[in-house]
Amino acid sequence: MRKGAVKLLAIAIVIAGAYSLNMKLNLFPTSADSSPEPAPVAKAVEAAHEPAAAEEELPDRFEKLELELAKGFKERDERFSASYTGDKSELSDQMTDIIRAALTHDDYSAYILESYLYTIRSWGNKSTITVEAKYRESPEETAKVVQAVDAALAAILQPGMNDHEKVKAIHDWVVTHVEYDQSLSYYTAYNAISLGKAVCQGYSLLGYLMLEKAGIPVLIAEGKVNTGEHAWNMVQLDGQWYHLDLTWDDPVGAEDDRIRYTYYLKTDEELRADHQWTRTYPEASTRYADALKNLAEAGGDQSDRFEKLKVAIGLHWLEEEHTVADAVELKERIRSAVASRTGKLEFRYEQGEDFPNELKAAFDGVGVAVGYRASYEKFGSGGDALLVQLHLNYP
Repeated sequence: MRKGAVKLLAIAIVIAGAYSLNMKLNLFPTSADSSPEPAPVAKAVEAAHEPAAAEEELPDRFEKLELELAKGFKERDERFSASYTGDKSELSDQMTDIIRAALTHDDYSAYILESYLYTIRSWGNKSTITVEAKYRESPEETAKVVQAVDAALAAILQPGMNDHEKVKAIHDWVVTHVEYDQSLSYYTAYNAISLGKAVCQGYSLLGYLMLEKAGIPVLIAEGKVNTGEHAWNMVQLDGQWYHLDLTWDDPVGAEDDRIRYTYYLKTDEELRADHQWTRTYPEASTRYADALKNLAEAGGDQSDRFEKLKVAIGLHWLEEEHTVADAVELKERIRSAVASRTGKLEFRYEQGEDFPNELKAAFDGVGVAVGYRASYEKFGSGGDALLVQLHLNYP
């Protein structure tokens, strides 16, 4: 038997550290900049990340194996096996990419995977692949997350809501119920709902599950910002993809409880002002302000809802009637307000780099005694635009 039988080939391959998927699972740090501007982020703590090889399509002959492995990860099995018939050397060469591809089937499972190892045992052209996996979140913890998500969705999603309203409701719920974990210790959606705090991975996981259960196509995206590695979501509305960074809409150090929409449904171009990514994601090229404006102007029974949504998010400030372009137009706007004894002005000022001096100059020579009080804040994630509020007082 020893000489005549087919030889048993056993190949044991251990993947050390954490799996990077194309998605860096151990995104998050031992230290990070926790200053409020820009919003907090985190850094990798384990092995160097590998290139995103799973973005290249695998041969069809690996599809069945990929799906079997995807099922094991999604069911959160700590040990599971799959079978393959074919060339064992090619299987060994492709195995890491096959597992990466398997994890792309469910972002939630991929981003709570802490580490894994796999073993290939082959007899002739028959192979058995056994995977042992460790997760940051147990099935019991995930069940509690699902229970909390179901309760939250039942409370915030009203009958008749369109998908745009659902995304806003979920965004608002997450940023008001979770705070950034400045200890950089909590990574999961379970941490987010049980402790009320998490790093960006936890925000993204919770957002992913809530959006998915609400019927919104959603992904977890990852990349880098100026303080390190970072994760956020992408959502699809009316066939168009947008970036949604829940973490950075909930900045550390904010002095008030206002909900912000600075990183709400952004294009690739808009997000690249302070985010970078190297993986391939669906193109996000449609400005959400334009999409909402078109929906509001389209007529029908949803028009009023889209108009209210536009105002609630603050996208109306991008429209011409709410915009002051420069110092010349600012002076004209002030003169007109004073002439009509207007008490309050609100507008977006596009060139805000020297706004205090330009505002003072705009009031000079108006010919009427008038006092004013101004408050303003940065508008958007790039450029010098300000959102300005003026109160005018007359004798």
